[in-house]
Amino acid sequence: MNTVAFSSWNGKIVDNRTSGNGAGKTKKPAEGSCPVSLDGRSYDALMGWNGLVVVDPKTDVVALTLAYIEEARKLSCGECSVCMIGIDRVRDILQGLSAGKGSSQDITEIEDIVKGVMANSKCNFGRASALTPVLDSVKYFQDSFLEAGKTATAKKGAEKNFQSAVTAPCMKACPATLDIPGYIELIRNNKFKESLELVRERCILPGVIGRACTHPCESACVRKDMDGSLAIRLLKRAAADQDLQGGSALSVPKEEKKEKIAVIGAGPAGLAAAYHLRLLGYGVTIFEALPKGGGMAAVGIPDYRLPKDILNHEIDLIKRMGVDIRYSSKVDALNAADFQKQGYAAVFTAIGAHVGTKIGCKGEEIASDDVVQGADFLWGLSLGKKTKPVDRVVIIGGGNVALDCARNCLRLGFKSVEIVYRRSRVEMPGSKEEIEEALHEGVKLTYLTAPVGIVRKAGKVAAIECIKMKLGEPDESGRKRPIPVKGSEFSLKTDMVIAATGQKPDLGLLTGKDKGTLTTAWGTIKVDPVSYSTATARIFAGGDCVSGPATLIEALNMGNKAAKSIDSYLQGKTFVDELSFEGIDVDRQRDMGFVPPAKSEEVKFLDVAERLKGFAEVEGGFNADAAMKEAQRCLRCYRLMVWQ
Repeated sequence: MNTVAFSSWNGKIVDNRTSGNGAGKTKKPAEGSCPVSLDGRSYDALMGWNGLVVVDPKTDVVALTLAYIEEARKLSCGECSVCMIGIDRVRDILQGLSAGKGSSQDITEIEDIVKGVMANSKCNFGRASALTPVLDSVKYFQDSFLEAGKTATAKKGAEKNFQSAVTAPCMKACPATLDIPGYIELIRNNKFKESLELVRERCILPGVIGRACTHPCESACVRKDMDGSLAIRLLKRAAADQDLQGGSALSVPKEEKKEKIAVIGAGPAGLAAAYHLRLLGYGVTIFEALPKGGGMAAVGIPDYRLPKDILNHEIDLIKRMGVDIRYSSKVDALNAADFQKQGYAAVFTAIGAHVGTKIGCKGEEIASDDVVQGADFLWGLSLGKKTKPVDRVVIIGGGNVALDCARNCLRLGFKSVEIVYRRSRVEMPGSKEEIEEALHEGVKLTYLTAPVGIVRKAGKVAAIECIKMKLGEPDESGRKRPIPVKGSEFSLKTDMVIAATGQKPDLGLLTGKDKGTLTTAWGTIKVDPVSYSTATARIFAGGDCVSGPATLIEALNMGNKAAKSIDSYLQGKTFVDELSFEGIDVDRQRDMGFVPPAKSEEVKFLDVAERLKGFAEVEGGFNADAAMKEAQRCLRCYRLMVWQ
């Protein structure tokens, strides 16, 4: 266990210095390991929203503090002026001290300014994040500041090779780490175009994600336990919807590179990778097996959740950048040599996970139109297949695919729609909003029940045999394991069964001797978890074919990162992922102060009677005025960190 020289992280003082710099202010030195882990990166000292950590006693804390102040100044918006003016004054004083033009009175003034900024700033950045560690620095390293001018150790931050990173609780929770406070702030100031441009830096499908995202950012929102989370997803949608009226263009490459890249799959991962590779100047061709782009966003998410004109608009913008998308072009074999012969320097494989998994009950093996896979059912509807409604349908599963199948069935005219799930509602992986809307529309949910057999009469499904379950200890997924209850078997009458218990990739394109090295035991493509490179040179992979079924934003982010990794590979550079803040508690914040209550803006939903007449979008979004009002609730909970 490494012992720190000094730490004030989370307000806990650990001081193991033996002389100078204010050492000895604690009653006795206390051992403590480094309270902040930086993804394996080593550091001598760091300064962040929750304090100061010094590992190397020889660290120039004055230079570190100045570097931190410079970065904090960039995040200060200036709207309430308190934070910006305070930071500017503290920076001037520190620069004076570092030049030997100061005294202990300056330390006192810094302390007064910091406390004033924390008491009067309107956002959380000013209230706590901006200057909290500066207060710790001047308090516990006062000698260093007063002696800085004499020893001439303090230098400008840029000369000391400091690194910096910014996050927020919502940003950390977002799989694509969107600058959420940043794009919300722009909406608040009626800068929808600029907000959308910021979103697109990490999310090239904002209208899609603004409707279909599981929005973990909202669960992490600091306002959640006060008066309700910000409607972050809907604010992203509001920025994207404004663009539908203006029809903006995406950025164009600054320069053209000679290499061409092949992308297999036009789902979120493939589209994101194609966009960023094209932005870097590469020629990009996407090969898509389906007659349309979007992957599961196109053939898995129903129109009442995601109108396809939204998806098509965003794909069209990518095509207009110069990305060549070839539909109905299935790649039969993933062979790097063949692609090289066609002039492609690298291949990004993003084929998704479209093959449904078996329920695991008797009678399922008999092929028939009344026992179908959930993914196939949704595919068929999206591609225009006519589906004849029946009286009763039972859907097996508890995820969003099961919920989408059920809500589609209602709109198609199925009279009785029932979802059977083997755990309780608490463990259901489907989004809470989708569960609520399904119940609201008339879907029946039966919990703690598992199928054991399909009963047929005259070749047609007549019932499904089930057994009751009870919950045991948590399994590897973290959810309580379902255990059959002996003697609890019963039958559910039904005319159709839809299996929605999971999906896996179709790895038929992996052939030859490389197949074993390219696959995992889970039936997914094996990649390096940082670079997304495979065991075969020039072949990269990402999205659901690597992770298994995940969210759209997770797949999209894999495409973002893979594009940067492919660029590094082709340019002979080492790919270094950005700081992820994993293992760092960004939710904790010292001295947050009083936050005035502010109720969230309401969103209208289509009446149930109108919903079931067709596939019109159910959820209404924010107009510009409502979006700006909702954006005013954001606390700007930026967390800044600077280290050396």
